[in-house]
Amino acid sequence: MNYTNLTTIPKKREDFERLIGFDYIKSLLDPKTPYGQKYFQHLVPLSFENILTHHSDVEELIKTFQNEKFLEDILNNLECVLDVSHTFERIKNKEILDEIELFELKNYVLVVDSIREMIKNHLPKKFVPPELTDVIDLLDPEGLRMPTFYIYDAYSKELAEIRKKKRELLKSENNCEDEILALTEKESQIEKMILEEISQRLSNYHHIISESIEKIKYLDVILTKTRLSEELGLSCPQITREKNRSIKIKGMFNPKLKSELEKLGKTYQPVDIEITPGVTVMVGANMSGKSVVLRTVALIQYMAQLGFFVPAQSCELTYVDNISIIAEDNQKPLSGLSSFGAEILLINEALKETEGKTSLILIDEPARTTNPYEGTIIVNALVKLFEKNKSYTIIVTHFDDIQARRRLRIKGLKEKLLKDKSNRNSEDIINNLQDYIDYQIIQADNSTVPKDAIKIMELLNIDEKIMRLVKEIKI
Repeated sequence: MNYTNLTTIPKKREDFERLIGFDYIKSLLDPKTPYGQKYFQHLVPLSFENILTHHSDVEELIKTFQNEKFLEDILNNLECVLDVSHTFERIKNKEILDEIELFELKNYVLVVDSIREMIKNHLPKKFVPPELTDVIDLLDPEGLRMPTFYIYDAYSKELAEIRKKKRELLKSENNCEDEILALTEKESQIEKMILEEISQRLSNYHHIISESIEKIKYLDVILTKTRLSEELGLSCPQITREKNRSIKIKGMFNPKLKSELEKLGKTYQPVDIEITPGVTVMVGANMSGKSVVLRTVALIQYMAQLGFFVPAQSCELTYVDNISIIAEDNQKPLSGLSSFGAEILLINEALKETEGKTSLILIDEPARTTNPYEGTIIVNALVKLFEKNKSYTIIVTHFDDIQARRRLRIKGLKEKLLKDKSNRNSEDIINNLQDYIDYQIIQADNSTVPKDAIKIMELLNIDEKIMRLVKEIKI
């Protein structure tokens, strides 16, 4: 499989994947073969051409595996595939295999042959392993097709005669110890010669064995992606190399958050977003889902470039060279100046990555730990800097007076629910605050951020004295 050098910030891939929620996606993957498991343990972004191939092949398998019994049979067989990578390397190097290695290889080729017979008339040739009859016949000279290996009598008439003679002597009441020992030594010599001959003949088939491993791995990889798509309700992204195209995502959802809400009997609200080249500033009240939007956009872009379907109803993406997300990492918390310093260093790295590249830059609340005056200056400077390079940049902020060419906001608290003050329990409202928020992403026309904190206080039925003072001071 052909790969590409997609860079990320954070640079450590484990930190990046955790930040965008891809660690959750990986936890759901269930490859059946050791080859598929290794592939997903060391996932690497694909070249543009291979992204399209993977997406197309997942679509193909989704159509093919409407028959659940057929899919189940294939998965059961894939689970029986042994890892013969080490044995294969020894075959390629023309080394002499032992009986255990030949047993594992025979088991492998029998299972692969079974899979081949199951799929050869149903799937495209790219998934179908080559015919391994010659290898099977070499390892199974008696034609029993049993998943065992033994240096069979069929390999040598002389070996068969020696073993027959040994059996007769063992049954004899005469003292034949010396003769049996001599026959045993001769038997071992012949067995060694047979192992050498089998190993030599297997080396002639190393290309076909290698092809079978690659085909089985690819089938397992695409099947794993297919099953994930069906499980999560993912869709095939449309991805292009054209520059200056908008990124358009409809019905975007965060798989982990959606699953958690559904377990609580709640409904997740998908959202639409369009990201144009340049800088988009996004505003919204605290807890209104801005951070989730950033992380999910990064997740969708990353999954698409790994050849996965994505968590959205539909989307149009641009192939990028870099994905940078600068956001608070709950597993690596910093505070005050430490947090600000680390954040600015990451932003500086992200800016460098945009030079001569197409980048997706997602910055969550930059300078949030500074005072509003300096914070506003810093964010305005970032907007100007990232606007120049025409990468796809979203900057989330809670500061007023940020000058940006394009602004979006989370719609926020539902006015209808705010007006209905009957039968409200403050604890229930806090636990179900998402029910009072419309997460829809809309155009924002002015440079101020939504002021929903006082509305939330009203929603929680805070003491009238406090509310009166708050409103007086606000005025």
